[in-house]
Amino acid sequence: MIAYSIISILSLSLCYFIYLAFVKTKNHQFSRFFLLLILVGGLSAPLLPISNLFESNLPPINFDFNAEEIFAEHSGELKSASSNDLGSEKTLIPSEENKPNSLNILPIFFWLITAVFILRFAWNLSLVYRKIKASNFEKQGKYQLSFSINNDESFSFFNYIFIEDEKNETTLEYILTHEKAHADQFHSVDLLFVEVLLCFFWFNPALWFLKKEIIQNHEFLADEAVLKQGFERNDYASTIFNFCRAKQTSLASSFSFINTKKRITMIYKHHPSKPKLLLNLFSALILFASVLVFSSFAAEKSDPKFVVLLDAGHGGIDPGNLRHGILEKDINLKLALALEKLSDRKVEIRLLRDKDEFIDLNQRLEIAKTSDADLLLSLHLSARDRHGVQGFYNPESSSAAESKEIAADLVAIFQNKASKINEAKFIILQGTKPSILLEVGDLANNENLNYLNSKVGQEEIARNLFKSLKTIAVNR
Repeated sequence: MIAYSIISILSLSLCYFIYLAFVKTKNHQFSRFFLLLILVGGLSAPLLPISNLFESNLPPINFDFNAEEIFAEHSGELKSASSNDLGSEKTLIPSEENKPNSLNILPIFFWLITAVFILRFAWNLSLVYRKIKASNFEKQGKYQLSFSINNDESFSFFNYIFIEDEKNETTLEYILTHEKAHADQFHSVDLLFVEVLLCFFWFNPALWFLKKEIIQNHEFLADEAVLKQGFERNDYASTIFNFCRAKQTSLASSFSFINTKKRITMIYKHHPSKPKLLLNLFSALILFASVLVFSSFAAEKSDPKFVVLLDAGHGGIDPGNLRHGILEKDINLKLALALEKLSDRKVEIRLLRDKDEFIDLNQRLEIAKTSDADLLLSLHLSARDRHGVQGFYNPESSSAAESKEIAADLVAIFQNKASKINEAKFIILQGTKPSILLEVGDLANNENLNYLNSKVGQEEIARNLFKSLKTIAVNR
């Protein structure tokens, strides 16, 4: 959240300066388009994984072994590993006490202020609604016109136009043409869009400046529309000056917008030549695209992926536990493949094995040690009727405390009272990085066996594990 806020502020600020330098006053129609493009692009770019377009898909690591030679060499180890099941481990019941966590007040602070801005937006909408309900309108084509001395300013909201009770017919025509231009060009949509964004991005100072530019650009567009009707330039400029007001109705497009000097200056301003205009606009788009790419890369660098090296237990000549012809190694692999498919921008699942192959335990450990993964997760199934997910960590590892905490989070997602956290000194858990061996079920129970062997069961377990991994990634 903090990283996104900083990058979005920087991104939107750079876009704002690009607008001031290359676009403002050059072409009002393009300015409107560019301002809205800035809002969408500047706020969304830090969320878009543009770098994925430049990533190459490397083939998975393939371990080419001669199964017969390996089995002969490690047959003793395989026997000892199978006999050293989980009977010698010390079982720890998770503590009921809450872990000490420092209260993060930033989210609370953010949502409190956001609620205030949402209420402000709702209040302003209600004011406009009450104004419409309390006014008498006369229909003029697609417009609803209200002429009244109670209108302390002239403004429009979509096709509803409120006009001060002006006696001068020429002045009235100027104002009416101006407000009709606001309605025809749907300027109220832009204002509502900006106000909604401000409800959630109130902390971004560039957004407030851009709101001011959008309102100003609306006035330039409406003034331009009036002059295109053939009205006399000097008389219209005099009308703008005489009707300047310090007040403007929120969410509405007002004729009496206070930025009078800039509007009058713009009326008399000569537009640049077409080649110069195109050069400016093209430069603005190129710089804008560069800012978007920079924002995306910066966001990804500031918020790196949480990488999980997933070990599907057993494989190849090592079938693991066996029941009714169903092999543990096959279910472990299917679970791992289902988990890999869920990888996203926040959590990346890398498979230690992606097919039915035997990898020596020491070799698995060496792969884990040399990997840049943040967590090693080894998936297994129990042969005993344990009734619950079992998490194992090595108490003698340098990352024992973190491993135990992660194991607790992974076990907790399954909401089973029989689930436990256990100490164990398995070879796979003897690395330095956080390492967990997780038994996600048991093969001793026929009901569990059918569930674990089903695609529905495997996908549900994968979703639960991935949900927990995402929470772990956010809290690290």
